[in-house]
Amino acid sequence: MQCPYCKEEIQDGATKCKHCYSNIGAAPGQALSTGQGDIGELFSAALNGWKANLGDLAVLTLVFILVVWIPIANIGFIAGYTRSLIKVARGQGKAGVGDLFKAWDCFGNLFVYVLLLLIAGLVLHIVPILGALASMALGFAAMPGLFAVIDGQRDAIDAFKWSLATIQANVVNWLLAYIVGYVIAMAGLILLFIGVILTAPLGMLVFVQQYERVKPA
Repeated sequence: MQCPYCKEEIQDGATKCKHCYSNIGAAPGQALSTGQGDIGELFSAALNGWKANLGDLAVLTLVFILVVWIPIANIGFIAGYTRSLIKVARGQGKAGVGDLFKAWDCFGNLFVYVLLLLIAGLVLHIVPILGALASMALGFAAMPGLFAVIDGQRDAIDAFKWSLATIQANVVNWLLAYIVGYVIAMAGLILLFIGVILTAPLGMLVFVQQYERVKPA
């Protein structure tokens, strides 16, 4: 059979594509619960999780903003914050400040992943204008891999390969999630700085919901 997302040949009856790692069982454009869906469904799922956990998410985000400035350790705090939002999206519990300090198991892989991206970005910026654009494209293409490292404890290279594969197979969905999530997250900074403790978790939940659609096994 053929993967409905990347169009590569896969084994009959497979539930996940071995090439792009998308969940199989529905054609592109169907309901969110089957692995794909439109941006409205994705945003609705994120909004429902956000409203049900608004107080906890606001407190979590406030503390996260206070500690994320600590060099090196902030890698672990980013992982903890992301895992807390993944937990909320999956209905596995409430977001808690303690979650920020419970993701050190993926610290090494995440540190390498971020370091490689920073180095690549610096190299690309040597080229005027085009280098900056290429760096932005690289950041977008590598974004899903951050979730794979944090959630699946994958190593940096494996996560980056998966990231490129899922972007290639789901580029429109990832791009829409990126734009919508970023605009929502930044709205709190533009309108009222403290508002970011409310808008940032909603924007992140949009990213998380897109990741949940295509997460690797």
